[in-house]
Amino acid sequence: MKTLDVTIASTYPLLGTLTLPATGAGKHPAVLFLHGSGPIDRNSDAKGMPLGVFKLLAEQFGKNGFASLRYDKRGIGASGGDYHATGMYDLVDDAVEAVRFLKTQPDIDPDRIFLVGHSEGAILAPQVFEREPVAGLVLLAGIAESLRTTVDRQNEIAFQELGEMTGLKGLLIRLLRVVPLARKSNQKMFAKILASTADTIRLKGAKVNAKWFREHYQYDVRDTLAKVTCPTIAITGSKDIQVLPEQAQQIAEATAGPSEWHIIEDLTHILRKEPGRATLLSLKTSYKRLSQLPIDAELTEMVLAWLRKQAATDQPTA
Repeated sequence: MKTLDVTIASTYPLLGTLTLPATGAGKHPAVLFLHGSGPIDRNSDAKGMPLGVFKLLAEQFGKNGFASLRYDKRGIGASGGDYHATGMYDLVDDAVEAVRFLKTQPDIDPDRIFLVGHSEGAILAPQVFEREPVAGLVLLAGIAESLRTTVDRQNEIAFQELGEMTGLKGLLIRLLRVVPLARKSNQKMFAKILASTADTIRLKGAKVNAKWFREHYQYDVRDTLAKVTCPTIAITGSKDIQVLPEQAQQIAEATAGPSEWHIIEDLTHILRKEPGRATLLSLKTSYKRLSQLPIDAELTEMVLAWLRKQAATDQPTA
């Protein structure tokens, strides 16, 4: 494989990696990776949480004849801009420019470009398609609702887990009324974010990307999924506690084009398998442990099989 450092001209320069397969003549089919939420670089790594999702997938795709492009988010890694001031639609703008960049590359077939969106990337991908058509969408660990509904559910699960803790810690949590106080504090925090007008605000001394929250909370991906006419595959894991696994089917059925959906047993949100019980309160510890493992082979082969099928179908005749 061959890797190239590239710059995508968007509102701010976005630095990324273009990976080209070592084999195959002519123009290659290509994949553009769309990040999950958070301060994530081109490899899907965040400070203290090196998940490497996109780097590992890029290597697997490259071995199977697919080029790929991944880039640092605004204000992250080598890219310009301010991460905290970046809204959802700014992320869509950047992804659209990345698609256009790929379409101009001499080694890339512009008619066989696919978007692979993970988590938040699965929310962005349909919006990107609406503005800059591609050959297909791979939506991993996505949702079929507003992010507000998803976040509210995640918070309630965490509060419930806190309330169900046993032993001395559980006793203290109940005596100190930790759960009702945390719920009230959380409601006040989000009310302040949604009432704001600035790109960023400070909460308890921390800088918060208020614009990003406001735009996401006013948006429902189902409105855009209905406009997706290209082939789509939605995949979620049965152990994904951050989203509802059954929404993979809802995502696929909401699109206007040919689609399919899959739920992979024991797969988590970070695309590794966890045979044990998954809880929100233990996610950070669990993810750090699972990040040492490779991306799940069943997921990788499922996505590759789908991409091969679509790329062959769309292969232009000489």
